[in-house]
Amino acid sequence: MSRDDQGYSTHKGRIREWISHAKRRMDSKSKYAFVASLNRSDAVVLDVGCGFDSVRKLKQHAPLVTFDGADIQSYYMTEEGIKAMRNYWIFPAEQFVEELSACGEQYDGIILSHVIEHVAHPHEFLDKTIGLLKEGGKLYLSTPTVKSTDFPSVKKGCLNFFDDPTHTAPFPIETWIASASTYGNVTWTPRHRVGLVIRLAAWCTWPYTMLTRRITPLTWYAFGFESIAVLERKQMTPETPSAT
Repeated sequence: MSRDDQGYSTHKGRIREWISHAKRRMDSKSKYAFVASLNRSDAVVLDVGCGFDSVRKLKQHAPLVTFDGADIQSYYMTEEGIKAMRNYWIFPAEQFVEELSACGEQYDGIILSHVIEHVAHPHEFLDKTIGLLKEGGKLYLSTPTVKSTDFPSVKKGCLNFFDDPTHTAPFPIETWIASASTYGNVTWTPRHRVGLVIRLAAWCTWPYTMLTRRITPLTWYAFGFESIAVLERKQMTPETPSAT
């Protein structure tokens, strides 16, 4: 998946805003629905991997929230997207989570949407990221299902895991959940497909994808491309791991 800024405009950003509203309405497990549940004036949310004007879209659903964003480079961003963030950090990939932790912030919500599959040491990365949550704070994690390695390949977007050359390895989310329960309560969906009506609509777009080898905003629902987990940080006790 190309990560340059060629052709990305404010107009395209507004189209993505509209798509985010549609996704929130039809998908209660989207990151937009997640952040809407945190919409209050004292909440601070971190978006890790905030390219594609991500915070600009999130802000549409949680206007009261203060957002920070962090990434390894700036891509597919508009001025509006940058202005939506209190802090916008770019850290080198090799020291990313260490640099992020050094900022000393604590969060009511952290979003890791299709980030962990790009990380060389995902379990260590997640442990340190959980350490940035306040007690009662929530971590949103979405990643391609391990089964996506067998899905059809496309040229525009990602359906087979290896369509994106920056992916490292499928993240075994079920294994992680077993260890993450020491930090708090975890709910998860192994292959997210939403309801039957949306799933049928998604399959109706499949002929277009086969002909063009481009995914649509619905394609992932047809295949159950995403695994999604939400962790709520429990109250700290002397026995609770520090996640550092």
